[in-house]
Amino acid sequence: MRPLRDQSGFTLPEVLMAMLLSLFILGVTLTAFTSLVDRQRHIERQTEVETRARLGVDRLARQLRNLASPSDIITNVAASTQPKSVDRNLPYDLVFKDISDVRPPGTANSANVRRVRYCLQTSSSVPGGSPFASPTRGVLWMQTQTWTTALPPAMPAATDCPGAGWSNQQVVADNLINASVSPERPVFRYSGDAGLVTATTDAARETIARVEATVIVDEDTTARPAAARLTSSVILRNQNRAPIARFTYTLLNPLLSSTTCSVQLNGSASEDPESKPLEYEWYVDGVVQAETGVVVEKVLPKGTHQFQLKVYDRARLVGESTTETHTC
Repeated sequence: MRPLRDQSGFTLPEVLMAMLLSLFILGVTLTAFTSLVDRQRHIERQTEVETRARLGVDRLARQLRNLASPSDIITNVAASTQPKSVDRNLPYDLVFKDISDVRPPGTANSANVRRVRYCLQTSSSVPGGSPFASPTRGVLWMQTQTWTTALPPAMPAATDCPGAGWSNQQVVADNLINASVSPERPVFRYSGDAGLVTATTDAARETIARVEATVIVDEDTTARPAAARLTSSVILRNQNRAPIARFTYTLLNPLLSSTTCSVQLNGSASEDPESKPLEYEWYVDGVVQAETGVVVEKVLPKGTHQFQLKVYDRARLVGESTTETHTC
């Protein structure tokens, strides 16, 4: 008769060891799974904030391409009432005029111009601001100002973002870290024919030909993926820029008489960046002349004289030539 096999089982220490090993493997697996889930949720949140930011930058680009052209919207040129396209050009605050697609009935605003503002809020204490704003998290706001009068009202003076006095406002992007990275990355950069435009005067704003908008978005700076950088650069095709004044001097008849000479002043080398008609204003020895043509002839006393040309476009932007000294 064959002997029976050993019927003994696992000892208690062996069972406990097996249980502990199983728990350890399960814990490692759950930790890895939780980390994977958290990473996936972060990726989804990051994708959402990137999508909002991309839509906001795209909207800004479309509006900048639809700038209100000052040369065509108001006819009262003599009063210099034609609005400039860009009203504010700060690193985190841009204000410009475009054409609204909604026209109120009975409005005297014939071209339906409105004022648009994009600004970065980094303080949660601003009245009416976003509670998500913080020194390390910026919120990009869009505010608009509309009117039904013939002339645009004054721009709201408050520089808070968002500020009071605007008709409508909405958040277009959040989780922006432009102001918290080192060095800071301005949301808006401005350039013209001569390069970067950093001055904030009316004359400087008139030279702006391009606006570059950059937003750096990061839903969680402690997790990957890293921050996303979204940039759009727009040429202001409707921006009205100051004309350029140039002229030539020609001595026509130095022997006209013993006391006088005849000279020709030709301003045909002057140009307007938008190819609009120009008005010519001539100065001789600092005195404006009655002649306003592109080419004028003057009979002057013999001697040394100073000549200058100023040209104006339809928006009354002025270009001034250098003052030249000639002897006849």
